Amino acid sequence: MDRTVTMDSNEKYGTASGVRRALAASLMETEGSRERRSDFYSEATQKPAERPPESPATGKLTRNPNQSRDSSVIPKAPSGTGTTGRLRGIPIWGWWLMGAVLALSLSWITFYLFSNDPGFALIVRGAPSGSTVNVDNKSVGVARADGTIRVAFLESGKRIVRVSRSGYEDFNTSVIGKDGETKSVIYSAQASQSAEADGEIDYNGAMVLIKAGPFVMGDDNHETNEKPAHKVTLSDYYIDKFEVTNAQYKRFCDETKRVYPTNPHWDNQYFEKNPDLPVVGVNWNDSAAYAKWAGKRLPNEEEWEKAASWDPASQQKRQWPWGNNPEPSRINLGADRPNPVGRQPDGASAYGVQDLAGSVAEWVDAFYQPYPGNKTADSNFGQQNRVIRGGHFRLDINDVRTTARFYHGPEFESAEKKLRSWLTGFRCAVSADDTKLREFLRTRSAKSN
Repeated sequence: MDRTVTMDSNEKYGTASGVRRALAASLMETEGSRERRSDFYSEATQKPAERPPESPATGKLTRNPNQSRDSSVIPKAPSGTGTTGRLRGIPIWGWWLMGAVLALSLSWITFYLFSNDPGFALIVRGAPSGSTVNVDNKSVGVARADGTIRVAFLESGKRIVRVSRSGYEDFNTSVIGKDGETKSVIYSAQASQSAEADGEIDYNGAMVLIKAGPFVMGDDNHETNEKPAHKVTLSDYYIDKFEVTNAQYKRFCDETKRVYPTNPHWDNQYFEKNPDLPVVGVNWNDSAAYAKWAGKRLPNEEEWEKAASWDPASQQKRQWPWGNNPEPSRINLGADRPNPVGRQPDGASAYGVQDLAGSVAEWVDAFYQPYPGNKTADSNFGQQNRVIRGGHFRLDINDVRTTARFYHGPEFESAEKKLRSWLTGFRCAVSADDTKLREFLRTRSAKSN
């Protein structure tokens, strides 16, 4: 399913060439849908092929004792001179000839459709994740996590392209393409001055500013490990707007020669073929290593909970990122697999951080310890387990509350890598006064001026 998000930017043309383009796009979509068929739990649904009974002593295939020897080998051809008889009279070379003629005809039709006025393709590269791409003032899709989008079947001629993203100036350009060509556009717009005022930057991925101040951490009304509710004061920091994706983690692996994560048992090409899905199959150490490589770190438990639960406008805590009403439709819950990041913005927190509930659970930089004042005895408390927050797509709505806490050792056992590690991913954070971040922002500001 490693395909770039595409949309046909043209309406029905009302001409023969337009019909051919539309039919060509339809054929490609049909072919793509075959590739996208889910193979979830195929081993549970497949039945073994039926076989004749075996001899207990020799294991050889045996014949039904009531069946004649002749009928056990080749069934007799039916008598008569009807249609079946005439078809049986066609020699093998005749069948081959008819097959060749049919294949040649299909090849000619396909060649005609794709070689006569198929339009041209446009690839936009380097756009901020989530950017909206418009061609001739019509939306044709959203840039994926690695900043690219491919648009197919554009009508030949001059096309006007605009790339828009909140916090960035619009990028406007035009391209002239001919049928069958592929054109590339490199995004070059700068972040607007309002980006920092709005609290969002692009620092190896979109990040949201969580401003300094106190908030209430924990919950006195639910699980014991969430008690007591207590006030915590944090400095300014940024946290990733989305979970780290397969595309982002793959770049890290390729540059550092790190082994790719284990694919889940229900999709052996999850990592390689799904660039916009959240990376899974990574342990705590893998996550921390990626964060360091990206110039960031894992958020601590307090930072994660504030970004997920606190409403700075009302100075109130939320049970779920969007509010206090359980609304599973806002997030990816009770599903068979995670969603691409940013797919459900209605589930965002008050700060605009997305996918903090459901989808995949997330490692944070904290040992699983009781909160100050919690005297509960629990053998799992200590420094042998790391905290996991957010819940995952297989849990119930009450398990993905903003204060719910889970834990696991920093490494997965060999048996868990295939069967359980796909429940957990991560996102990154960075302190607002981080030296490398401040230098990055100063350099960017100087370039824009």
